[in-house]
Amino acid sequence: MKHNSLILKGLLVLSLAATSMLASEENDGADEAYVAKITIAQSMNKKETLAVLDKVLSPFEDMTEYALDKDLDGMKKGYKNIENIEDNSLLKQTIPAGKLKQLSENIETLETLIDNAQYSKVALLSSKMFNDSTTNFKYSSKIKEQLHIEHLDYMGFRILALLSTENLNFAQISHAISNAKNNWNAIKGKIKDENKVEAFDLLFQGLDHSLQIKDTKMLKILAQMDLALVDVVEVIFE
Repeated sequence: MKHNSLILKGLLVLSLAATSMLASEENDGADEAYVAKITIAQSMNKKETLAVLDKVLSPFEDMTEYALDKDLDGMKKGYKNIENIEDNSLLKQTIPAGKLKQLSENIETLETLIDNAQYSKVALLSSKMFNDSTTNFKYSSKIKEQLHIEHLDYMGFRILALLSTENLNFAQISHAISNAKNNWNAIKGKIKDENKVEAFDLLFQGLDHSLQIKDTKMLKILAQMDLALVDVVEVIFE
């Protein structure tokens, strides 16, 4: 979803102006670390909801990419962005209270992992947080297809994160692929472009075969291909 972030951020700005999202300044500016709270309107339309989802998921997606690239400075910068969506109340308003508690605990754990430059563990945890935020997004009824697509995105990041570990767990890769297949099957019938459908079907065939023979190089290529194909397919449902 990240590659459409400029459009969605623009929509978020429009949403702010249209009162769908209202930032309330409650500080005189003396505290530079202060983050203005954002209030989400219950009457958001689809485009505005997509903009909110992008704001919630992008920091976890970015963190996973920084970790996979072993970019410590990027991870530290990305952590501030994650803290921001916690401080400005976006997470509080989009994730149920019970799930938010675990997410907040994971954010604290993430900071420790970053401080110790544990790249693989950061990638695993941030990709999990991306998926948890997708699964528990409160406004799912407005953007069901997009959430299925985010789960496809998660598969790519999750496989890459698992491949970066020393003790590779093929069962977890299999689980990620299986979940993604379910999400793909939920939306493929709504895609009229046969080439796009065939591309994803072939992707899953390749993943299944590579997993069966434990070809880690091909799994990595196919996981990266998944992330590219998601960008092609998701525009259909925007």
